[in-house]
Amino acid sequence: MKLLSLAAFILFLAVPIFADSSALIVRGVAGSPEHETKFDKWTEGTQKALVEKFGFSSDRVIVLSDKKSAQAEIQKAFATLKQQLKPADTFFLFFIGHGSGDDGVYKFNISGPDYTADDYNKLLSTLPVGRIVIVLGTPASGAAIEKFAGKNRVIITATRSGQEGNDIVFYDYFLEALESPAADEDKDQKISVWEAFKYAVAGTERFYKEEGRLATEHPQISDNGTEKTGVTTKEVPLVARATSFQVDRPIVSSDPKLQALLNQRKEIEQKIEDLRINKNTIPEVEYDKQMESLLVQLALKNQEIRQQEAKK
Repeated sequence: MKLLSLAAFILFLAVPIFADSSALIVRGVAGSPEHETKFDKWTEGTQKALVEKFGFSSDRVIVLSDKKSAQAEIQKAFATLKQQLKPADTFFLFFIGHGSGDDGVYKFNISGPDYTADDYNKLLSTLPVGRIVIVLGTPASGAAIEKFAGKNRVIITATRSGQEGNDIVFYDYFLEALESPAADEDKDQKISVWEAFKYAVAGTERFYKEEGRLATEHPQISDNGTEKTGVTTKEVPLVARATSFQVDRPIVSSDPKLQALLNQRKEIEQKIEDLRINKNTIPEVEYDKQMESLLVQLALKNQEIRQQEAKK
């Protein structure tokens, strides 16, 4: 009996925790038929892309629209998300609608009293999740970027500040990035948050140039707590580049030995990603040493996997 218990414990330790993703799309009050049509297009398109293209489970994409965007409904959604999410997961929060940034305080227009960025931060703090991506497709969203910025967070805003309060076109192109393979810059069959941001910024800039209009929105990004910036940043945002909209599904094999090797490779790949993200917090010599060790481990593990596959 003791031997069986020990074996079960060892098997439990051998199974890694694979990451999943959840999303909350909050579509606020439109205020006019024109905005209703536009916001619905953005909301429905985002939901469809997450589920049908990127592999989100339909029950892990929550949509709160118009009157359903009230504070009580948002609180219920976060209670559900708290039950869904695990430390290895990624949470995506989309704001679609109107926003204001009076006196530097960002408010997203919902049904009934509005929530501020501070209010949403309190809700976000209840989630046991490893990584958070927030996309604010609203005017004046730049007023929220510093409030939302933090470690293991990527914040994308349609505007540079709370003073840019005109209607935006940024989210038109952000949605296009989610839907189109053209945004896949490195051709890895995935769309990273950084790739989507770059694609949307390019589209936004092109729109104003072709229209011959002065740009009234300047999209920004904050990565892992860094200061906000545009696409001309000197260093590529590591978390935004490493975070894909594609849900991380494990590779499953009927061969137990091969499955164990695949699981071990996934763990090494995760360690490499974590090391890259935290590069600036580690002395260069130590970083190089750790990276070299992990890359050697990965190469050896890939060799073991090929050998095991050849036995089939």
